[in-house]
Amino acid sequence: MTALETANGAFVPDLTLWHRWHASRGTLPDAWKGLGMPAIAQALGVPAWLPVRPWRFALDGAEAATSESATERVTRWTAGGTVLQARWVLGPDGDWWQAEYPVKSADDLPAALALVGRRRYTIDESALAEVRSVAGPGNPVALELPMRPYSELFHNFLGWTEGLMILLEQPEAVQRLLDAIEAGLQDLVARVAGMPGNLVLSPDNLDGSFIPPAMFEEHLAPSYRRTSETLHAAGKRLAVHVGGMCRGLLPGLAGAGVDALEGVCGAPQSDATIAEARALCGTGVTLWGGVAQDALLPTTDEAAFERAVRAALAEARKHGPAVLGVADRVPVQAVPERLATLAKIARDG
Repeated sequence: MTALETANGAFVPDLTLWHRWHASRGTLPDAWKGLGMPAIAQALGVPAWLPVRPWRFALDGAEAATSESATERVTRWTAGGTVLQARWVLGPDGDWWQAEYPVKSADDLPAALALVGRRRYTIDESALAEVRSVAGPGNPVALELPMRPYSELFHNFLGWTEGLMILLEQPEAVQRLLDAIEAGLQDLVARVAGMPGNLVLSPDNLDGSFIPPAMFEEHLAPSYRRTSETLHAAGKRLAVHVGGMCRGLLPGLAGAGVDALEGVCGAPQSDATIAEARALCGTGVTLWGGVAQDALLPTTDEAAFERAVRAALAEARKHGPAVLGVADRVPVQAVPERLATLAKIARDG
């Protein structure tokens, strides 16, 4: 898996959120103004993490319209004679936080199923050209899939607050929606398996606070297993993004054939250190993380930051294969100098 498997303790920062936020506002540090993620990673002396989405959504027989202000984004879909609306607000980290979901009650499930039935994945040739231009042993380019269907169900369609109630009220209708999303995903996975590169990312933002192990085994493990089997047959590896508590999910992810986990970390970011995650996963999974976001923020003093980094580095080297990273991504408010210090500590020990 290129740089994700080269050496225990190698530092690979996920700069995607941080770079997008600062580049769009012209607030990149002076030394990095105008630079893309590969150039900034090169300046830090670390591999560049470069997820590329090689597909686009197309809607056959459905309409979608999006409006956006400085603080809010609204999308409306018309499918099955019904209008579904979702709304996002701009969060303090510069990411869009979903505040309204298109499925607000069981009555909206038929329209959601009609919408999913009209979705088509089309291959983005310009993205594939980007993969070919930047891929190499020093840069782990990842072909990014859509979210896992169960993750997409709650993150994009139902929301976790009302969504679980809708699932309990209408399990068969929700399952039909999941099956439709899964069919589209696995068709795309088969096409991605034939693309250049050897790493595929499932950006599921998993959080064990909402997904107990039994729910994972029922709704997520079969999908991961199908995907990993298809990718492994094509010589590719599957990485999964964890965005919250992960301890209870780790054995299931490993058992489903997942090859790498991004976002592994102890408190306060998550609930499993690299050492604890290794005990739960076994030896076949590359762990990526170890450093909590808080360590890079101005609210953490320099001494505490360095202690946290050195502790994570020691665990990564002892309990590999493991890659040092900021779980789950480098935050927008990160002190830039700490990225350079983190890279130096990982390099020099």
